Amino acid sequence: MNAYLRELIECHDGAVNRLIHLVGFVLIGLGIIEKNLMLVITGALIQELGHWYQYEKTKNIKYSPLFCFKSQLIFAYPLFALVILYVLLVK
Repeated sequence: MNAYLRELIECHDGAVNRLIHLVGFVLIGLGIIEKNLMLVITGALIQELGHWYQYEKTKNIKYSPLFCFKSQLIFAYPLFALVILYVLLVK
């Protein structure tokens, strides 16, 4: 479990990657506040663009969205599913 957490943290290196993720988090937060599913999904997609950007910039496999998939499957995607359920069910 610690290895996956380290992997998740390593996937978020780079200032631009972090800035892109911050923009995504802001959109997800606004989506939660406004109960707007499109904002939540757009925020998540923008965050994934941060991984693509970092990989394209460095060509380092550890920044590839595919490399980050396992750790995100454990930590991020379950939380994202709960956010989607919240936005859909709490109106």
